[in-house]
This record gives sequence, C-alpha cells and structure tokens, in this order.
Amino acid sequence: MRWWLATRLLATIPVLLVVSLVVFLLLEAAPGDPARLLLEASGIDPVPPEALAAKRAELGLDDSLPQRYWIWLTNALQGDLGRSYRSYEPVTQIYASRFPATAALVLTAAAIGIAVAVPLGLLSANRRGGALDSAIQAFAVAGVGLPGFWIAFILMYIFGARLHLLPVFGSLSPRGIVLPALVLALPFIAILTRLLRASTADVLGQEFVQTARAKGLSGRSVQVRHVLPNALLPAIPVIGLELAGIFSGAAVIEYVFAWPGLGKRVVDAALLRDTPVIAGFAVIAAAGLVLVNILIDLVVHLLDPRISDGH
Repeated sequence: MRWWLATRLLATIPVLLVVSLVVFLLLEAAPGDPARLLLEASGIDPVPPEALAAKRAELGLDDSLPQRYWIWLTNALQGDLGRSYRSYEPVTQIYASRFPATAALVLTAAAIGIAVAVPLGLLSANRRGGALDSAIQAFAVAGVGLPGFWIAFILMYIFGARLHLLPVFGSLSPRGIVLPALVLALPFIAILTRLLRASTADVLGQEFVQTARAKGLSGRSVQVRHVLPNALLPAIPVIGLELAGIFSGAAVIEYVFAWPGLGKRVVDAALLRDTPVIAGFAVIAAAGLVLVNILIDLVVHLLDPRISDGH
C-alpha cells in the first residue's frame, strides 16, 4: 500500500507539469495583450505606447514564453505562485483568503446532492417502469442538460426578484448560499440519481436481498442494511470525481451569483489574462482532482478489498 501510494503521488508530478505548460500555451495564444487590458481596466484609454511598454517590462512580458514559464516553474517549486498582474497580491494569499467561501459552497452543494440523489435513486429503482420513475428520470435528464447559468437566472428571478425570499448577489450567509449551492448541485444530483438507480436495480435482483426478505426483514430494513450499502459502493468513485468537478465548475456559478470565492476571482483574472492567478488555479485544481482519485481508491479498497485484489 505504501509503495502504491508513493507511486501514485509521484505520478502527479508530470500531470501538473503538463497542465501548467498547457495553460501557459493557451494564454499565449489567446487574443489581447495583458498589459493593455490591465491599463484599459484602470481607466487609461487610449493607452500611450510608453505606458504600454513600461507595463510590459514591469510584468516581464517582453521575455520569451520559455523564459517566463521557467521562471514561474522554478518559483512554484518553492511554493511561490507569483503575484497577480492586477492587484499585485501573492497568488497564494488570494487563494487562502477566498478558498473558505468556495469550500463552503462546494461542501454545501455536495451535501444537498447526496441528500437528494440517494433517496431519489432508491425510489426510482424500487418503482421501475412507473410514473414516479419516469418523472425522476426526466428530472435527471434535465439536470444534466440544462445550462447552470440559465437555471441560476430563473431561480434568482423567482426567489429573489419576485418572492424576496433569498438574497441573490454576494451574500456570504446561510441564506445567501442556498441558491448558488442548489444550482451547483443539480448536475451532481442528476448523475448520482441515475447511477444509484442502475446500481440499486442490480442489487435488488441479488440472492442475498431475496434471502433477507425471506427471513422476514421489513422492507425498510432490507433497503437500509442490505441494498443501500451495496448500491453505494460502485457510486463512490463517481461521487469523488463529481465533487472535484463541482469545485472546478464553481467558477461560473460564483461569477453569476457574485459569490466571493476563488472561482469568481479566477474568472475575473481570465478576462484580464492574469496568468499567475489562472496558472495557479489550474495546477491546484489538477492536483485536487488527482488527490481525489487517490482518496477514492483508498476508500474503495477499505470498503471492499476484493476490488483491489482483483476478485
């Protein structure tokens, strides 16, 4: 196990290197000059050539791409992800100040997703072919297919503008987190519901479930003690990956709701081609995804060692 864990952790190094290099290449290929965008954002328009030259020299943009990438990489290996082009704040400080808000949003969305998807998946599997099953399946398809920002605008209009029940913009509070967390959780609910329906349907046909029923156990006891644990096991990898996906996809929802998290800051940075902020976020997101995969494998092994042993 130690050797396996060490091998997996070492394998993350080339992944992070590739991610960071791709980000630099994409930003280099993107239209627009970061120095000009920053000066225009500060109110200087038109931008004098001497001011543009001075800003490019200040940001090191006159260096070649390999030089800039090498400088960034050597500093990143020492824990320094650079400073924002716009605010001059250290990137690590930006992440540290905004990560708690993003973490609260992601964890709330995950809790909502699991709390809703588990009973829906079980209910759909136990009512296969019925009207309720069809309704749940339609909801799951809509949850995956409808754009999150579109759902966000509808919920903002209904619960904010019309009913005045919930704040819709930048309210770091228990009431303010409801709408962004709900929108962020919808695709997770849809995917997990469909997966649990399939795995539960498979478990319901197993002999041990029939045996438990033959022993006189109540339907609820069979569902909780026998069906649910076995149905959840194949869903654990998907849950882990979807949690990582929620974190990566939170940027758009944070921007729509003006949620003061890391995602909104990254979107603002992308609009101004703030390379240190974007590159740092990409590397951290990739590292989080890899670590989540490792954690998933460990959890699955602990719950059922036969999977890792190949039985």
